[in-house]
Amino acid sequence: MNEPDADTSQPAVDAIALDAHVMTADGSTITPDAQQPVDAQTVVPPDAPKPPDAYVCQVQTRQLLMNPVLDLNPSGMGWVQQNIDNAYPIVTGDDGVPEHSAPFKAWMGGFTGQDKGVASVTDALYQDVTIPAGTTQLVLTGYYEVRTSETTTSVYDSAQVALTQPNGTPIQVVTSVTNLTPTTAWTTVSHTFSQNLSGQTVRVRLTSTNDVTDATSFYFDTFALTATYCQ
Repeated sequence: MNEPDADTSQPAVDAIALDAHVMTADGSTITPDAQQPVDAQTVVPPDAPKPPDAYVCQVQTRQLLMNPVLDLNPSGMGWVQQNIDNAYPIVTGDDGVPEHSAPFKAWMGGFTGQDKGVASVTDALYQDVTIPAGTTQLVLTGYYEVRTSETTTSVYDSAQVALTQPNGTPIQVVTSVTNLTPTTAWTTVSHTFSQNLSGQTVRVRLTSTNDVTDATSFYFDTFALTATYCQ
């Protein structure tokens, strides 16, 4: 029995697909463009918005206190003084010790409770400031002197420099001195605040208290409250 003739009605096949390659009639293979691997991370739609230019922070420093060295006229400008005796303002050029920066200094204490007919006397000097937004560092520097008539080994008179909220809530103490820490020359103090106070209004506050006898004088001068911030 003869085999049936091959069906010649089908068109000749010029290429055969093999595993994502195509074999042509002459035996060579090609890879169609549509089957090339595509890195999805590099595909950006033609209508995609361009990213904004990167923001560059401008780091700045600024001293925030008004009349920080206490030398502007009228004396005490920029500061609120709560005196033991209104006849004797805290910011003064009177005797005591020579100013760290002339002509004025803050002279706190110097009176006893006995001088005023009370058990103790207290005074205060303060200024409110607003910390710039974006502040990353805040540093208070200044100088102090302590002279005392006390001769005991107990604390009877004291003074403090602190940062508080305007309502008096404490934030952080900068330095505390007493009749047990007398000095013979201007002594520097420098304090970096640990809290993030960016954008807040705060109070730089100095206070002193003397007991009934043997006065201690606390002197302060040449302050700076320096903020480092990004703008």
